[in-house]
Amino acid sequence: MGSFNIALLNALLSIGVQPERAREVAELIDRLVDERYGLHAQIIATKRDIAELETRMVQGLADCNGRIAECNTRIAEAKADLVKWLLGALTAQTALIAGIIKLF
Repeated sequence: MGSFNIALLNALLSIGVQPERAREVAELIDRLVDERYGLHAQIIATKRDIAELETRMVQGLADCNGRIAECNTRIAEAKADLVKWLLGALTAQTALIAGIIKLF
């Protein structure tokens, strides 16, 4: 029995409640507190829950940052390839135009 229950039991005994009945009341209140805590424990976040959530979020953000960096690398590679193809096409077009001009 916790200190609250002992204090409650003593208070009930001091006002003349029968010992058996006082003990039943103290135990009933103890059970009700446990039930209420059980209900609230399912919906209330503890500091530990918040810390675990924060850890998961930081890890998730780190994963996202890694994916973003990978995407940026792919975009840079695609841009470089596009510039190479564009320069090659412009060179070929210029050569074709110069060849056509020489024919006339």
